[in-house]
Amino acid sequence: MFGGDEVSAIVMDMGTTCTKSGYAGEDCPKFVIPSHVGVMGGEAAATQDGAKRQFHIGTNALAVPREGMAVESPFKNGIVADWDAAEALMDHSFKSCLGCAPTDHPLLMAEPSFNPTEARTKLAEIAFEKFGVPAFFLSKNAVLGAFAAGRGTAMVLDVGGGTTCAAAVHDGYVLTKPLKKTHLAGDLLTELALKSVSLHEPAPAIKPVYCAQRSADESKAHPSFVRYHQLQLMREVKEGVCRCSMNPASDALPLNCDPWEQELPDRSLLDLHWERFHLPELFFTPGVLKTPMAGVARPPWMSADKPATLEAGPGMFSAELQAMVPDPLMGLPEMIAESIRMCDTDTRRELWGSVVVCGGGSLLPGLTERLHAKLNTLVPQMQMKCKLIAPTTPQERRFAVWIGGSILASLGSFQQLWMSKQEYDEQGASGILRKCP
Repeated sequence: MFGGDEVSAIVMDMGTTCTKSGYAGEDCPKFVIPSHVGVMGGEAAATQDGAKRQFHIGTNALAVPREGMAVESPFKNGIVADWDAAEALMDHSFKSCLGCAPTDHPLLMAEPSFNPTEARTKLAEIAFEKFGVPAFFLSKNAVLGAFAAGRGTAMVLDVGGGTTCAAAVHDGYVLTKPLKKTHLAGDLLTELALKSVSLHEPAPAIKPVYCAQRSADESKAHPSFVRYHQLQLMREVKEGVCRCSMNPASDALPLNCDPWEQELPDRSLLDLHWERFHLPELFFTPGVLKTPMAGVARPPWMSADKPATLEAGPGMFSAELQAMVPDPLMGLPEMIAESIRMCDTDTRRELWGSVVVCGGGSLLPGLTERLHAKLNTLVPQMQMKCKLIAPTTPQERRFAVWIGGSILASLGSFQQLWMSKQEYDEQGASGILRKCP
């Protein structure tokens, strides 16, 4: 119906950290923009009249401080919470990035595997009513991640910015009962790194890149703008410095604490010898900041004479850091094993043999190797083999969901599955629940 080379579908993936958009059939998205938006007008104006809020979207728009411009995320816990901002993101992707008319192209959108019904129908309503797309389809992140790896049935671990989700995909459908999610993801590690660095004595000044520009007036910057750029800087530092230890921490093999300095944009040096291995360890030992453990070093900013903060033993870490880690948590290997255990027995062998790892948060060096080694110890039966599928190139893993959508929307057999504008007019927004289960 909408196949052919003349009019290609648009694939859009709005994630917590960035929004990817491009045309179906291509290898990678054409445009990747931050999902955070600059908001002018404040909360009071938004409550009285949503039209009064002005949105500044894109890397360049968020690079310059403007008086009164707050930087906000449309997402909360991985789900869209601010629909005006999400609509502005889509509008910017269509008009300013792709430079196309949405009425000329079918739209395939990725959605979280745990997306609620209300959010799904709202997306369909915006696509058809606001942008007037001729056809629309919603596909879950886990399904697209599996398709990108060439699998119809797989156990998909998506380590994103806001959430980490382990979902079992069977014949192209996400099984909802065994789905596991946690807020222990890339953004939380970045926030922990910023907080940990701020506790150093003396505390270093984290000056973002925009502070080095002569034309930038730092006094205009909103506190949320400053924090956004500090987190962006710490994210780059984390991606360049942090590593996953190949072995769990123990007295015989403690986590590495060798000196490690990173140069910041203002040419100052930041010492990250403790954060380098201890923060990524949270992916495998979530209680590492809450319980004294063998092989885990006391942070340099926590002196030995500090009062105890835990009933279980001597306080090793700041209560501020402990409070940032949600409780209870499961490590990534345990999430995968528990999710597979909740599936039917006849599908477990196939799921263990197709564990797909995707998402930008999974790019920490050593994460997939440590994960594979741990999963091999959790396989319940000797005759089952654990096979980990993780693309080696950063782009393929970071954009795995978008690539899966590009593959799906370009298949000839998929063209009959679109929800057309005529079907939307007949069935309403709730029709998307039947077309895209």
